Amino acid sequence: MHISMESRDFLENLRVYLISSGKKEIEINEIIEELEDHLYEAEKNGKNIDDIIGKSPKEYMEQVANEISFDLKGLVKYIPIVMLGAFAFILTGKAIRGSIEFSILDLVGYPLIFLLYLFITASVFKYVSSRQFTKINERIVLGLTSILPFVLFMVLLYLNSSINTPVVEFGMIGNIVAISCATIIFIWIAVWSKSWVTIIIPILLFLPEGMINLTTLQDKTKAILNAVIPFSLIGIYLFILWNKERIKGNTR
Repeated sequence: MHISMESRDFLENLRVYLISSGKKEIEINEIIEELEDHLYEAEKNGKNIDDIIGKSPKEYMEQVANEISFDLKGLVKYIPIVMLGAFAFILTGKAIRGSIEFSILDLVGYPLIFLLYLFITASVFKYVSSRQFTKINERIVLGLTSILPFVLFMVLLYLNSSINTPVVEFGMIGNIVAISCATIIFIWIAVWSKSWVTIIIPILLFLPEGMINLTTLQDKTKAILNAVIPFSLIGIYLFILWNKERIKGNTR
């Protein structure tokens, strides 16, 4: 079934809006498939997306979202998975950099940062998907959103340096156990999501850093390489994924 790129973009934006609104995936798929059929028939008769929805995209998306019940059970299911994945990244990073230690502020701050970032990200996706953004402006907004956790973690680091709280520190055995647990979490999420992303991203992020730290290079050189190489590899990998999805979308 071939529909115009405008209609295809609208369906993708509607999907993002409904997912960000916490709606059930099954109901989302049913609505998208039904609307795709209507758009296909309308375009065969010389009509466009405006003739189908009869209002602005934002108003239509809000109307559809109001007709679907909020999937609290699904949301409660996803939050622990996301938090476990994020915590696995933190454990692996700390273990590779020498030792694992958590202050009381860390134990409180990390979950709060995760939850706040999830809420803000969902709100941003809803906002962007329901409005006519240019591709450049859309990337700017999403790029700024992706920077948010780094800003929040910097704030947490500052608070840790300013406020003395008890610290829990793990030894060598703790590091080994932590990496083992993190690896199990990455593999489990990959199996659950049926995607290699949660395995490939940690490898690209941490393996180069671990290998660089084993060299005899100066600390300054190691810091530069650790800042450039892992994120460059991740950027290349994400670009490849994006390009594959774009090609797949164009062939539909």
